[in-house]
Amino acid sequence: ALAPEVPASHVIGEPVGKNTAPAIALASLWIEAAGKDAVVAVLPSDHRVEPADRFREELTRAAEAALRRRAIVTFGVPPTRPETGYGYIESGDPVEPGSPFHSVKAFREKPDSANAARYAADGRHLWNAGMFVFPPAVMLEEIRSLKPEFAGLLDRAAEGASGGAGGRGAPGAAGAAGDAEAPGAGGGSDAVLERYYADAPSISIDYAVMERSSRSLVARAGFAWDDLGSWAALALPQARDRSGNVIRGEAILEDCENVVAFSDGGLLAALGVQDLVIVRTKDATLVCRRDRAQEVRAIVEKLKKGKGLDAYL
Repeated sequence: ALAPEVPASHVIGEPVGKNTAPAIALASLWIEAAGKDAVVAVLPSDHRVEPADRFREELTRAAEAALRRRAIVTFGVPPTRPETGYGYIESGDPVEPGSPFHSVKAFREKPDSANAARYAADGRHLWNAGMFVFPPAVMLEEIRSLKPEFAGLLDRAAEGASGGAGGRGAPGAAGAAGDAEAPGAGGGSDAVLERYYADAPSISIDYAVMERSSRSLVARAGFAWDDLGSWAALALPQARDRSGNVIRGEAILEDCENVVAFSDGGLLAALGVQDLVIVRTKDATLVCRRDRAQEVRAIVEKLKKGKGLDAYL
């Protein structure tokens, strides 16, 4: 319903979430069957990217570079602020003078405040946008080499999809072309998917491949980007009032600055406070500093461990 122009046969539903590496590896296997010039773009759904036209241009350019250089291209966004909630990529030299594509020196974990400030100022560190562009064969070569446990899993999936292990037809890209059954459409292709996910390790593509691959490049993004996966991300510039506040729901802010207020459970009122996220729902309230909003996962861990608190998850 969110993308009616995409046929249902082109949508593959994971039977269980196991992070990004299993999904990307299996999708690469199936898309490779579509043709030698295919390119995969992995794009998270909860990000803000603008302007859209600029993003499309850079995505096309990244696809061309990935094919030409047989590389895995990831986007790095020049930071606009110290951010402890994002991973970073340390960029190296450009592949050629004036190129937006650089070698990758290192992937950095989410930093503390001091390192985030240093990263934002040095010009080398870029926000890791979690976007990847690559020929499927390149990704398959890297994941088989760097995470050998995937080799057998992918071989069995390919055998099953071709009918050699009880599958019916080639799922994925071939199925999308109309000449075979797509995964998630029932029958043997569902069985292939279930078997693969039952045995696949839960690991991100960053840990499995990107942090160890010698074939990665980072493209310095020329578009604006932000991750919308936090309360603080609601405070986009266009959503703020003159005091930098953002209000969602029924809330009154008096003499407040840079406050994100979200209410879904009655009136929320605040007086004389700055730089906070305040969230009120029918059964819980959250108050935290805006610059620590990404650390809310620490509260989630306490809820998991606290007796009787899992009802709030």
